Amino acid sequence: MIITLSGNENQQDILDFLEHLEQYKSRDEDFCFVMDLREMHRLPQEARNQLVTWLMEADIHQLAGTAVVVSSPLMKLYLSSIIWMAKSLDRKKRGFKHKTARSLSEAYEWSRSRLNKSRAGRTGKLKG
Repeated sequence: MIITLSGNENQQDILDFLEHLEQYKSRDEDFCFVMDLREMHRLPQEARNQLVTWLMEADIHQLAGTAVVVSSPLMKLYLSSIIWMAKSLDRKKRGFKHKTARSLSEAYEWSRSRLNKSRAGRTGKLKG
């Protein structure tokens, strides 16, 4: 799944996107998603908070990983810190793999490699 944010989304757009993602999760297939957040700095604060909260709270047992594309080192540090804190604060949830990338090609390649790996409790390879 590839998600590109233009930076012009409003809070309702983010809610609609998260609802769509929940529907995708209900398909019970393994997947990765690549989020292009290079324009995230233009999103309203409430929309950014919704995305981060969802990432921290979602039960994504099918998720083979997330690859997020950011343009600035500061955004990379911020995002990596948020995800590290989410994993550290809730050790009961199964962690998911995450990659903060500087380009879409780097994110795609990482995601493809994740989908080609077997995960514990699954038979065969992850579905693509």
